[in-house]
Amino acid sequence: MQKTFDISSASGLIIGIVGSRRRNDTKDYMIVRDKFFELCGEDDIICSGGCSRGGDSFAHYIAQNFGIPIIVFYPNWKDIGRSAGFVRNTYIAQISDILIACVSEDRRGGTEDTIHKFLRYHKKEYLHIV
Repeated sequence: MQKTFDISSASGLIIGIVGSRRRNDTKDYMIVRDKFFELCGEDDIICSGGCSRGGDSFAHYIAQNFGIPIIVFYPNWKDIGRSAGFVRNTYIAQISDILIACVSEDRRGGTEDTIHKFLRYHKKEYLHIV
């Protein structure tokens, strides 16, 4: 069973997992999963954006299959409109201590937005491009 998490009780790192919806196959999942387990500690948790494809779905699968707590920031399309995804990306960038980004070949889209925002708040060595 997947656990949700109250951020105020976090004792470990928050590892953000994001990625292009165009990178959605088993090979991509295994790359992200392996990078997550290379970086994670016992009390670490996952943060992601709730999309049904790509990096967000990988975050969900890792949390669900390995019993790791997850924080999901769903975009609020109804109230915010077209910029909801970008607002969501900002939350992920701000809250994550480490970011794993499964990027597309053309390096365009929401994943790149999250990466650029993450680098405003964190050192480059905490960013892992896969």
